[in-house]
This record gives sequence, structure tokens and C-alpha cells, in this order.
Amino acid sequence: MGSRVKGSMIFRTGLILAMLLILVFPSSGVQIDQEWSRTFGGHYGDGAWSVQATEDGGYVLAGYTSSRGEGSDLWLVKTDSYGNEIWDRTFGGSGEDVGTYVLATEDGGYIVVGSTKSFGMGEERLWLLKTDSNGSLEWDRTFGGFVSSSGDGGWSVCETGDAGYIVTGYTKSSGAGGKDLWIIKTDGNGNQAWERTYGGPKDDVGMSVIRADDGYVLAGRTASFGSGEDDIWLLRVGPDGSELWNATYGGKLDETAFQVIARPDGYVLVGRTESDSGKRATLIKTDLFGRRLWEKAYEEGSTGISLQQTEDGGFVIGGHIESKGAGRDALLIKTDSSGVETWALRLGGPGDDTGTAIVKNVGGFVLAGITSSVGAGAEDAWLVRVSEHNDERDKAPVQQNATTEKNESNGNFSVKKTPNDLADQGLDASGSLVAGDSVFVRAPDNLAGGSGEDQSLRGSPSQRLMDIENIFKQRQRAST
Repeated sequence: MGSRVKGSMIFRTGLILAMLLILVFPSSGVQIDQEWSRTFGGHYGDGAWSVQATEDGGYVLAGYTSSRGEGSDLWLVKTDSYGNEIWDRTFGGSGEDVGTYVLATEDGGYIVVGSTKSFGMGEERLWLLKTDSNGSLEWDRTFGGFVSSSGDGGWSVCETGDAGYIVTGYTKSSGAGGKDLWIIKTDGNGNQAWERTYGGPKDDVGMSVIRADDGYVLAGRTASFGSGEDDIWLLRVGPDGSELWNATYGGKLDETAFQVIARPDGYVLVGRTESDSGKRATLIKTDLFGRRLWEKAYEEGSTGISLQQTEDGGFVIGGHIESKGAGRDALLIKTDSSGVETWALRLGGPGDDTGTAIVKNVGGFVLAGITSSVGAGAEDAWLVRVSEHNDERDKAPVQQNATTEKNESNGNFSVKKTPNDLADQGLDASGSLVAGDSVFVRAPDNLAGGSGEDQSLRGSPSQRLMDIENIFKQRQRAST
């Protein structure tokens, strides 16, 4: 068996310059600043699947690194408040190992869930690791088939009221179908207290778990129940994992939820829908019993992966978007409390860039992900800080040398900037942000009747948007 804990690696940390592409539809004046952007990685494939804020004002990322040339390792990176690396730790063996979610624990350490192909017999196993505040391993546990695992993994973990942990993901080693949604409860040392599987004859996956009053709430996708190929699935279970209720949301095609958050009056899910008008990020609000109150869909080609509530009662979505001629870029969408979009921001470069997780902090947001546009290797882990605040310039009239266009087919408008406008706003001729400058955007009063969507970014995606569960495996095959 290979070593589970590996020494720190020396990686190149890159500063991304002029890498911001703008896709902003504000309903009121707002100023967007890209304050800093960092990459982490070596010569091969590396990426971040999760980010959390830490008590010292910095961030911790979990993901994978292939830069040792021995398959891939689960990777933990700690940064300061400006995204500068403080330390990194790798865990794994000779197979493919990945961290999909990290959580800062009450004792100052970190709990990480993911999957491993290095330890145990058979296919991948769910892997749960606990570290101290310096990333040193305190314990790790694998979960899967009794003798040989058929394919098991974890996507989310949270602390429980009894100092233990609750994990969700998927299992092929037990249950009713191909993959079943899997819940595992452990004590504070990672020892299993109980497990439950939910599903039918097809694939069902848990992507997110949170604590609720006297139990837990889980979100993911189901192909066994509902009205389509895959439907968004929301489950409420008791403290012992017994089902209290479940609800599905979707149409005839594929839908999936990647994260759920709790509100005093219900739950909010973020994900992707394909059933109505192409692939779009979706936001669903429910009451406390899973009854849908409203649902919103956003830019064509987009996927919402991560969700946070904002101080104004609205929401911010992190994910990615594909559009014709532009490839894949990271995407931020800001909404009001009813899910109505107030602005959206596209970040990326000439390669493929994906946003995988978002956290809020004072005056802005930090997005983690994977970039192939910049950095040291084929793909690097990526961390970018974006600030948002109102600006008095939202009261100024539209500059007379700005031009507007109307799409006669649907009445939507876009604002095209002249070279002078771009220079005034700190942009280069392509519309990319010059490092250190701000972008101020507004919806002109004479365009208030339009949706504000940039029609140049409409249309079919240039390639099929990959399911998030398959991205990691496809990236690993490409790098070998």
C-alpha cells in the first residue's frame, strides 16, 4: 500500500493578469473589481473542487494534483487573505485520489471528503480525512464494499451536533441500483455510526448535505424517480437517517442540484436544468417541506455549482458557462432575494476555465476552480477575489459615444463599448480587465425595457457541458 500522506510540494503560484471577460447585466449601478487572482499547480493536471474561508481571514482549498506523476493525489492548499500560499499537503497513493469538499472544523482543523483508488480493493472508495490546523493528518477512513468496492465516493460533509460528521455521496457497492445516494454518519474519529442508501434501479447521487432541525437535508440528482432522465432530488431525513420526505424537480431531460442551503422559511438549491430552453443554471426555492415556491433559470450554457446567501438577502451563484466561440469560462451570478438576476460576471481566458466553489467575504466573493488558460501546467487550481459595491456613477447619464443595439427577434438589448469607453473603464481593446483596474457597469435608462443580455453570448454551447462527476476522470485520462 502506498503512503497516505506525502510531503509538501513546491508549486508555482501564478498571478493572473488581464484575464477577466465581462458578462454583466446590472439592474442598478454596481462596481465590480477583480482584486487578485492566483493559480496553484505543477506541470500536469491540478484543480480545486472546494474552498472555505478560515478564521485567520485566509482560505483553504481541496482538490487534486497530478504533478507528482503518480496518478493523482488529494490536495489541500492553505492561503492567506490575498490568496498567497502558506502551505500545501498531498495525500494518496499510486492510484487516483481526489478531495471534493473541505470544511473548517470547530477545533481549528479541517475535514475533507472525496474518493480514493489507492486504498482498498476494487474500484474507488469514499475517503474521509481529518487534519489539524497545519494540514497534518490526524486520521483517515475509507468506506465502501465489505471486500471489494464497486465504485463509491463522497461529495459533501458537515459537522453534527454530537461532534461527529455526516457525509453524502454515492455507492455502487450496496443499495437498489447502479449508484445510490449514500449517507454515512460517523463519530468524531471517523468511525461509522450508521449508513443509509436511497435510490432505485438507476443512478442516484447525493451532492450536498446540511444540518437541519433534528436531522439533515440532502440534495443531488435521481434517475430512478421523477419525470425526466435525471431530476433534482431533495431529501429530508431524521437524526438516524430515516426519510421524512423527498421531492423531485425537473422536466423530460436532465436536471441536477449541486448544493442546498437552508433559510428560516425553507431551502434553496442551485444546479442545472436542460428541459425548458437549453442548459442553464437554475435556482429553486422551496418551503420547509420541499414544496417549490419559485424557480429561476439563467444564461444559456451555464451551470450553477456553488451557492451563498448575501448580506442583502439575495444569492450569489458560482459555476461556469459555455457559449459559441468562447469555450468554457467561470461564471458568477448575483440575484435578489427572489432569484431575479441583478448582474453576472464571466471570468476566463483563451483556455477552458471552471468555477467550482464560492465563498463570500466582506464586500465581495472568492471563487475557486480549475483553469487551463494560465498557470504552470495543463490545468491549475484557481482562486480569484471579486469585490462588489454600489457606485455613485450609476447616476451618471450614458456617455454619448456608447452605442446600443437591439435584437429585433426578441427585444433584448446589449451595450457595445467604443475604444474610448473601454479605455475610460480600464479595459483593453478586447474588453479584458487591465490588472488593478475596476469595471463599472450599469443598465442605461433608455434600455430599461430590455433584459440586458449580451446577444453575442447567446446560442448553443460549442460542446456538451460535461457532468461534474465525470470532469475529474476525463481530465485525468487526458493528462496521461
